[in-house]
Amino acid sequence: MIISTIASHSSLQILLGAKDEGFRTRLYVKPGRKAFYSSTRLVDELVVTEDIGAILDDDGIVVPHGSFVAYLGLEAIERAKARFFGNKRFLKWETTFELQDKALDKAGIPRIEVIEPEEIEPNELYFVRLEGPRGGSRHFIALGGELGGKLEGIESNYRVERFIPGVYLYVHFFYSPVLGRLELLGVDERVVIADGNARWPVKPLPYTIVGNVGVALRESLLPKLYDYGLAFAEAMRKLEPPGIIGPFALHFAYDGEFKAIGFASRIDGGSNALHWYGRIYWEEPMSVGRRIAREIRLALKENRLEEVVT
Repeated sequence: MIISTIASHSSLQILLGAKDEGFRTRLYVKPGRKAFYSSTRLVDELVVTEDIGAILDDDGIVVPHGSFVAYLGLEAIERAKARFFGNKRFLKWETTFELQDKALDKAGIPRIEVIEPEEIEPNELYFVRLEGPRGGSRHFIALGGELGGKLEGIESNYRVERFIPGVYLYVHFFYSPVLGRLELLGVDERVVIADGNARWPVKPLPYTIVGNVGVALRESLLPKLYDYGLAFAEAMRKLEPPGIIGPFALHFAYDGEFKAIGFASRIDGGSNALHWYGRIYWEEPMSVGRRIAREIRLALKENRLEEVVT
């Protein structure tokens, strides 16, 4: 059995996890990125191609990550001959505000407040979020009185949210059909270019994500987050049967209360931050990438592979 993915996002973690679980690996990479990926010990078969869509005909098990929809498109993924780990129809749910809101509301998870144009106050701070997973690119914070000019020329769908001056947390879960349980595998914060304003406050900087830092939360917060994860998994079981298979992440702003700002419907890039929560469930360190490979291995052992791929 071979596990395949695209060279981007969290592919290193996926490949490392696959190797740790004894699988062969295949990586699709564009020529400009070949040197780095070929230098590692993680790739058994490197497919160097400008046509990343070749992975859609792969004969192994394809593990999607945050670059798949951008590179391949939802329709191509859903029509693909390849077997994808997880419910590939779940991938579309993170791509629009409408679907994200529908899923979070179905789960009963409180959301960040969306502000209508007539509600904007000139001296209040607001966060403008562009639709779809984009690594924070082109999101920005501004006073209400500045929004008029800043919103001109934005062609993507966007919305204005009330800015929460708290902590932004990204919570990584894994739902296992084989074991019938939800695991909370990590929490991270994002390192963004705009953090530079704290060191050199000269001009507005973008909210583009450049990295991730692991967070060990106060233990009293974990049961609430786990309950949200359970509720979300149950909601998606009803909205997109058979529901979630494998990894997902819920994204929150926290100022004493959790308010959801979105979610990731596949392995989240923030899971690249080192974390120890996996040892709550397993006797060895367990990244999300390794947890994916472990689920495949468990499914193969029990002859239940069709329950974890689509």
